[in-house]
Amino acid sequence: MLMYPQVSCVDVTGTLEPFGLANFLTGQRLYQPVTVSIDAAPVPAAGGFLHLLPTGRFDELPEQIDLMLVAGGPGCFDAAGDEDLLAWIRRLEPRCTRIGSVCTGATVLAASGVADGHQIATHWLEAIRLKRENPLVELKEDAIFVNSGKLWTSAGMLAGIDMALALIEQDHGRQLALEIARFMVLVLRREGGQSQFSPQMMADATEDPRIRRVQLHIWENPCGDLSVARLATISAMSERSLGRRFKQITNATLSRYIEDVRLSSARKLLETSEQSVQTVASNTGFGTAASMRRVFKRRLGTSPSSYKKSFGTVPARTPGKLTEADVVPVDLMGVVNGKSVW
Repeated sequence: MLMYPQVSCVDVTGTLEPFGLANFLTGQRLYQPVTVSIDAAPVPAAGGFLHLLPTGRFDELPEQIDLMLVAGGPGCFDAAGDEDLLAWIRRLEPRCTRIGSVCTGATVLAASGVADGHQIATHWLEAIRLKRENPLVELKEDAIFVNSGKLWTSAGMLAGIDMALALIEQDHGRQLALEIARFMVLVLRREGGQSQFSPQMMADATEDPRIRRVQLHIWENPCGDLSVARLATISAMSERSLGRRFKQITNATLSRYIEDVRLSSARKLLETSEQSVQTVASNTGFGTAASMRRVFKRRLGTSPSSYKKSFGTVPARTPGKLTEADVVPVDLMGVVNGKSVW
């Protein structure tokens, strides 16, 4: 695992943990996980709450490397501009059987050039910027992880664990990967992709203004007339052209996107309001609680009532109630443009 200043701890340790557990659960030395940096000095982690001590330096690595991964974190932008670091990645790539990245580590890989011509995954938010600024890589924006030849890349943070389990499954079979996932109290394969976390942000980033109008209309009117005929009028396109272009731009059908929006809106209301399940269903376009329940079961593996119980806000006592001034806004565009502070 390649590290640099302001790297995300989870990207490093979370992704390496399954490989260590493969050794632990089998009693065999199947893997030898190591962490490296240019000079082997302690690496300040994002957030400033600890330093990570690498196993060694790049020039201490063996001639043959089975897998080299680049971790992500807010330091990825500086790392992507570090010519010494990028030169090391280019020199090491031919010695690697497999190479890849975790989360925004894809930004560093892309800057080195070793990902040119490959399909890659990264955090959905970074995908917006990377797609705009690096046309030499093909972003799979909805993927949890992607295997493109010898290149393996994963989406945000904990998706590195999903990728690690897939790599272990490739090396030693499904049963071991399943046992590791069970030991970590995880599922071996997560359902759905990143779009369940990011549809509104993706709407803001869609380049085609006709498709963006349709997306924003859906977000603003989840209970309204979302028929293909109505959406075609809004886009100033024929129904057939709209369906084809929408799928091409968003990698989702209109019906799937509408369901994504309604599901996201329902989740937000269940998390933040005291509305009943039926009221939430009515206010997000599902119509009935039964219809919403079916979608929650199929997409999230739980019911709306259970979701509300797990993630809903506990009504605050009057003395502790937050005022508008207490609420801290989220600056997603600052993150997209690399101007945020971890």
